[in-house]
Amino acid sequence: MTAQQLRRADKVLTGIGYATYPALLAYVAIVRPSLLLACIIVPAASFLIITGLRALINAERPYESTDAPNLLDKQTKGKSFPSRHVASLFIIASSWLLVCEPVGMVLCIVGCAMAAIRVKGGAHHARDVVAGAVFAFVLCAVGYALAYPFI
Repeated sequence: MTAQQLRRADKVLTGIGYATYPALLAYVAIVRPSLLLACIIVPAASFLIITGLRALINAERPYESTDAPNLLDKQTKGKSFPSRHVASLFIIASSWLLVCEPVGMVLCIVGCAMAAIRVKGGAHHARDVVAGAVFAFVLCAVGYALAYPFI
């Protein structure tokens, strides 16, 4: 895969995440309105926790700490661990898994593809993308478990 193809795939997969979250909220509002508030609060809280953790750790990116090529043309310094792109897709996938497992599973596959692209493109180490996915699942599991009595 060329650098241009990696950048294009990265944008497409990111766009899928952007499109599927509002779709989730619309679907939940129609099919399971009692979940709507949880599907707003849990992903937002998970995203904020991951963002804070990433700023706190401030790990270098592969193109800063090794001779890995920066194929995605990232300009960011630090904030590599955990991957927020991957975490975001897995937060959305986790939320979809609650209401429509097939969509959630497809988004898990999209998240894995995003993880591979972010590593191959030099934006993240493998540990960054794995941590992004794991943190997303754990934070969503805890968040939705806490919200469950109120749904």
